[in-house]
Amino acid sequence: MGAGAIGVFLGLHAAAGGAKVTLVGRRSLVDARDELRARRLDGVELGPPEDLEVSDDPGALAGADVVLVTVKSRDTAAVGERLAAILPERAAVVSFQNGLGNLHRLGRSLGPRVVAGMVSFNVVREGALYRQATTGPLIAGRGDPTRARLLGKLARSFAAAGLGLDLRGDVDDVVAGKLLLNLSNGVGAATGLPIAATLRSSDARWCFSQCIREGLPALRRAGYSPRNIIGMPPGVIAWALRLPDFVVMRVARRMIDIDPKARSSTLQDLDAGKPTEIGELNGAIADLARAHGLRAAANQTIATIIRELEGAPRPL
Repeated sequence: MGAGAIGVFLGLHAAAGGAKVTLVGRRSLVDARDELRARRLDGVELGPPEDLEVSDDPGALAGADVVLVTVKSRDTAAVGERLAAILPERAAVVSFQNGLGNLHRLGRSLGPRVVAGMVSFNVVREGALYRQATTGPLIAGRGDPTRARLLGKLARSFAAAGLGLDLRGDVDDVVAGKLLLNLSNGVGAATGLPIAATLRSSDARWCFSQCIREGLPALRRAGYSPRNIIGMPPGVIAWALRLPDFVVMRVARRMIDIDPKARSSTLQDLDAGKPTEIGELNGAIADLARAHGLRAAANQTIATIIRELEGAPRPL
């Protein structure tokens, strides 16, 4: 549901692994159905199987066993209400979205059907090609026994197509760990730098580091224990980002592959003239810190800059 870059990439992998898949997105997606492609970093490219359905009507998901929600945060509440009216009680709804708030928004309508998920890699859309641009795990919660059985079937479909889905019991803390990594989105968007160039900039890295250092205590005060996502605990990442350039780049190359042209989703939204999700990222950390009597000046500054850039003319 909300088949943008992540949704199409995941949907094509599930379909290639034998799952019966329906993608729900814009009319342009329906028109491009036969040209859709997903390409992983290992070079494997998948196209649409004959039974892939693509629709611009959420009603096409009626009766589905599993729904992957990848819509922007501003649409989450409405999507939850629509899905609640058409899905069976046994269904599993996985929120593969940014931030912490979407799970609760969906839960208000869907209750125990909702499970948290986390996509740690970046996907770039190039026409009808949806290309993976960074490495990282794909994780979802197990949910109750009913949901766990359904998600186990989904994981097997992904595995058959060469994509791993790790089902975990600590997924809320995994999502919190991903939120800390996603604080780089605002930094990259504020500077206009691609992801790899952000890591090469000592000033951008310092800002990212400070955002993590502010986010960790705020999340812990809120009851989260942010997990290690890319092989290094968040606190160590914040420390390592302040090391000399050559050390950072050597460590980064060992931990994650990054396409030199890959840009954060926040920067992509700005360049496309769309509203960003900064309120679910740096803005959320600033709000959480304030609610627990802490300061998060770097995150607040980044959120303010991005909000000022939203709607502003972009360079050609």
